[in-house]
Amino acid sequence: MKNGLVVKDNALMNASYNLEVTEQRLILLAIINARETQQGITSDSKLEIHANDYANQFNVKKETAYEALKNAVNNLFERQFSFKETTKKGVGVVRSRWVSRIKYIDDSGLLEITFAPDVVPLITRLEQHFTSYQLKQVSQLTSKYAIRLYEV
Repeated sequence: MKNGLVVKDNALMNASYNLEVTEQRLILLAIINARETQQGITSDSKLEIHANDYANQFNVKKETAYEALKNAVNNLFERQFSFKETTKKGVGVVRSRWVSRIKYIDDSGLLEITFAPDVVPLITRLEQHFTSYQLKQVSQLTSKYAIRLYEV
């Protein structure tokens, strides 16, 4: 994590979702990875999160990090969120999944995440209507509510 800058479209900041702390942390790490590719990402891009990176960033034991990544495969794939989208036709509510694909490689302690198509424009190449913060500002928060409160 070079600079650890998290940037999200305000629609995503205000979205309705319920992620556990571990899931939120993994999403944040994936967002940072997406930004740090310097090439942009698409809905086909595979982003990698290593258990060691998770352990170091959030000050947890490596065993805890491995377990977090392993459990995220099932949980994060099922998670959904909704947000308001304004088009020429009006305002609608979009329901989407966070990821379209997720894979855990046990031998490597590696999680591969592919963001869903609706998520990609909400986390990359943002020029207006966005919020940013350093990941270290929320790294020690241990409640899913605390992270959400910080973001709003």
